[in-house]
Amino acid sequence: MRRLRRSVTITVLAGMALATPAYGQEQELALQGYCPVSYHTLGRAVLGDSAFKATYEGYLYYLADAESKSKFEAEPQRYAPQFAGLCTTALGGSYGNRIPSDPTVFVIVDGKLYMFSSERARRNFDTKPQDYIATATQRYSKPAIAGYCPVAYFSANAAKKGDDKIKLTYRGRIYYFADEAAKSAFAKEPEKYLPAYQGFCAEGVSRGKKFPGDPKIFLVREGRLFLFFDENAKKTFEADAAALTKTADVNWPNLRTQPPMP
Repeated sequence: MRRLRRSVTITVLAGMALATPAYGQEQELALQGYCPVSYHTLGRAVLGDSAFKATYEGYLYYLADAESKSKFEAEPQRYAPQFAGLCTTALGGSYGNRIPSDPTVFVIVDGKLYMFSSERARRNFDTKPQDYIATATQRYSKPAIAGYCPVAYFSANAAKKGDDKIKLTYRGRIYYFADEAAKSAFAKEPEKYLPAYQGFCAEGVSRGKKFPGDPKIFLVREGRLFLFFDENAKKTFEADAAALTKTADVNWPNLRTQPPMP
């Protein structure tokens, strides 16, 4: 235990492995099954028990015991990791990368849990924690799809700006909605409305590249939403959509945690 800038108390533990977030039908574990409450109550990473589980903002958590489960369900926002468990240093660093964390490398700052991809990332955070936190908070608060409503693509076949007062967080991303009905529809079936490849250009992903997608240039095909870097990318994709979709689906798992193209 040590103090940081007089007012901030930090607890540190090192370790290994990467976390994989998930939700709903897929139900993969947040924090690789480590109990989010134990970081706070015990100051260390403790594997949870599948008999004690809860969901929050699209993630499935295992808790260490019944008491931890009760605490988490009463105040999930208190115990869940900041930035959905993404590496705080990477998100708050020069490039703003969204990198999964090692569930055993963490610090608690002012009662909040921050995760890191490695001990090196944690040590870098230690040099200027408040700067990393402030930048990561700013980046994390930016809405997915540039604030466009994910439901409107399907219900109206149109790109519609969402309302920043009608929003919810799912799998570490904040979504804005055109109205309450759209928000309710998303809450019931979020996977139905998520853009493929986290909104990166589908044609680019098919070529093993990670280019940002323009939310105004889109295609809804076979129940999936695809975004594109520009109109030319959309035309190329549409010309051979079935084959390029298969290739992009194969490429995406490897591209998912890589930084976007400059």
